[in-house]
Amino acid sequence: MAEKTGYPAEMLNLKMNLEGDLGIDSIKRVEILAAVQEQAPGMPEVDAAHMSTLTTLGQIVDYMQSLLGDAAPAAAPVAAQVTRAPAAAKKNNLGRYALELVDSPALGLAQPALLGAGEVLITRSGIGLADLLAKELSTRGVNATAVDSVPENASAVIFLGGLRTDVDVDGAIAVQREAFAIARILAPTLTKTGGLFVTVQDTGGAFGTTSFAPERAYLAGLPALVKTAAQEWPLASLKAIDIACGDRDASALASALADELLLGGGGIEVGLSMDGTRRSPRSIAVPVDKGEARVGKDDVVLVSGGGRGVTASCVIEWARDTGARFVLLGRSSLADEPECCAEATTDAELKRALLTDAQSKGEKPSPAALGKTVRSILASREIRQTISAIEAAGGSARYRSASVTDAAAITKVLEETRGDWGPIRGLIHGAGVLADRKIADQTDAQFDMVFDTKIEGLRVLLGALAEDPLAVICLFSSVSARCGNNGQSTYAMANEVLNKIAWAESRARGGDVLVKSMGWGPWEGGMVNPQLRAHFEKLGVPMIPLDVGARMLADELHGAQPGQVEIVLGGEPRPEALLVVGSESRSLNLEVALSRETHAYLAGHSIGGKVVVPVALALEWFSRVASTFRPDLHLESVKDLSVLKGIQLQEFDRGGDRLVISCQQLSNGHGALLGLELKSTSGTVHYRAQAQMVENRAPTPTEEAPSLSLTDWGGAPIYGDVLFHKDEFQVIQNLDGVGDEGISGTLNGVDKAEWGWERWNTDVAAMDGGLQLILLWARDTMGGAVLPMGIGEVRMSSDIPPEGSIQCVAHCRTSSKNRGVADVVFHNEAGDRFAEFKDVEVILRPDKTKA
Repeated sequence: MAEKTGYPAEMLNLKMNLEGDLGIDSIKRVEILAAVQEQAPGMPEVDAAHMSTLTTLGQIVDYMQSLLGDAAPAAAPVAAQVTRAPAAAKKNNLGRYALELVDSPALGLAQPALLGAGEVLITRSGIGLADLLAKELSTRGVNATAVDSVPENASAVIFLGGLRTDVDVDGAIAVQREAFAIARILAPTLTKTGGLFVTVQDTGGAFGTTSFAPERAYLAGLPALVKTAAQEWPLASLKAIDIACGDRDASALASALADELLLGGGGIEVGLSMDGTRRSPRSIAVPVDKGEARVGKDDVVLVSGGGRGVTASCVIEWARDTGARFVLLGRSSLADEPECCAEATTDAELKRALLTDAQSKGEKPSPAALGKTVRSILASREIRQTISAIEAAGGSARYRSASVTDAAAITKVLEETRGDWGPIRGLIHGAGVLADRKIADQTDAQFDMVFDTKIEGLRVLLGALAEDPLAVICLFSSVSARCGNNGQSTYAMANEVLNKIAWAESRARGGDVLVKSMGWGPWEGGMVNPQLRAHFEKLGVPMIPLDVGARMLADELHGAQPGQVEIVLGGEPRPEALLVVGSESRSLNLEVALSRETHAYLAGHSIGGKVVVPVALALEWFSRVASTFRPDLHLESVKDLSVLKGIQLQEFDRGGDRLVISCQQLSNGHGALLGLELKSTSGTVHYRAQAQMVENRAPTPTEEAPSLSLTDWGGAPIYGDVLFHKDEFQVIQNLDGVGDEGISGTLNGVDKAEWGWERWNTDVAAMDGGLQLILLWARDTMGGAVLPMGIGEVRMSSDIPPEGSIQCVAHCRTSSKNRGVADVVFHNEAGDRFAEFKDVEVILRPDKTKA
């Protein structure tokens, strides 16, 4: 501790509070922890999240001692029977990622923890929606109630505060505080046992990227709260919905929200437009395109938080390009140093010099007081260095001590500046503070401190600059707004609001002002030593060198892409990238409710009067969950599909049956391996498989399949014997023939069969038809009816089923008297292979053999 903080060892004791007495933030804790682990290599990995709850040196010592005494591994979660491959090394490339909205069709699966919740509480929003939504959900099997407040024992809440219509800026900010207070109530329960938390807002149905009332930008931090909660509450079910209300009445909104909750399935951020289009935000890699400079020689730029740190480094670099004049705002005062510090340069040397000087005067300063004085000295030195560096780069600079939330102080600074230098042409808002705490532990005072510096500060600055001819507005945001970040809920929310204010300002000011909100990843700097850098590398999070990041800002403010307002700079923004080590084991559970009312078509797949879930439908659900779990990747194949227990729907005509589709990440790298299970709500596993996700699918094979020696089928009936299928499930158009080597025929896919009931990822009709062909082959070759019990591999070459008829060839063989194996290939009308089954295993049913 002494080595990493600079406090003399004799000043430290185990009862000292890390923050109150020593001023140690979360990053410094990680640095100290890394150094301890380096000196105690036998100590197991610590839980960084748990470390953040420890408040004294003594508690940390006790925790580390407990690790040395108990290093037993934790029990493995879902799909633990699969050996996990080690995580592949992640690419540490820095990039530029622009926010876009991409189509994200509903999965036809329910939000987890909704159908089985004890009681779902819906907060009233003042537009009469909560009661209607509660009624709509109740008629569809959800125990829902509208409430005015959330009790301490709540475990499932839908927050509608973001839909209030009568909000000004102050009211919008109040919505943020209300949502956070509810999240804090839910935190203990949802952390330990899971539950449901859904936020709903109206910022145009597209998370601020399209036109919306500008004051609503100030309530737009709800998705960042939800994404942070997803990292802190891994057992919980979470979603942020942005729905465009427009002129729709409350009944129409209730129906749309119920559809999203019961059919939308995965996706933690969902935008619902007026025309029903469902989209989700994605950050897409786009290189910067340089254009004409908006700020030039002697133009005046106001910079909050610009005296020190990364903002100062960026301003210095921009000064090289522009030669502008910079007014640097900060909370620190430029103080004269005590004479005893003249020869001291480092933090530790300053503390030692001040302590020695105080002791010579008979004084005994506390560590906190000593640290405060040192921080003031170092801040003043850094501010002076920044001013000198700007002037050396060709610009001019002055520093003024003023809080960005103090409107009177800002007005005074601007009046002075306009009198000396002229009107303001540019604004960089880089001011910000941290108070890292889990949602459960964050106080109102800490929320206000973090939120107000970013948001109230920007509000003051924009108000004070309302009459200035601004050409550039640049807001310093964070990747935590895009991904959430463990322990940074308020910081993430504040930066997400910055992002949406930037969109609103860009639209309001048109092309006259370049508006950018820069979501920075973590920076390299004085706080980063080799151990801390290794910690971030283990998480797959690349650090931004100061010079590289500064050049990124200068290029962006020289950019020709004004429509790309919200940018992430650094590593690829992935929510899992900011999780603690071990994030490869994260999971997702979605639900589906099956009844005659919701899935009437399944009546055509009945055996003995009981509706049976088709294998092809289980494959479809697996593909949907896998694709929603890793939307950045493509599903290449489903492997080792095992039918552990067939699914008969016992309540198909009496309220319906519920099933759970689980997905867990088993390994991660340039692709991902996912574990999949289809279970009953009681936990019985019916199907199990693995999904191989890849960055890019391999080209579809073009080789011709070997021909089969087939006997003409003749006029024998296709359905009614081993094929029990009825109505729309009778998808076999005709049969080319059957023989010992297999069977071939033409099928109706979902397009030709007009299976328009859902939005299909796979061609469920054709895949079920392929299995039907195998059943016909087995009747002739194995002498009876068989059941498919597993598929070695299902390969996909597209996320969209083909149009027209499907040609299907099954190469079949018996491996024993009672077991058959088949490979099945599916071609579209153009002759292209779009899917195939490898090693389909069928087992003879002893009760259905022929004489």
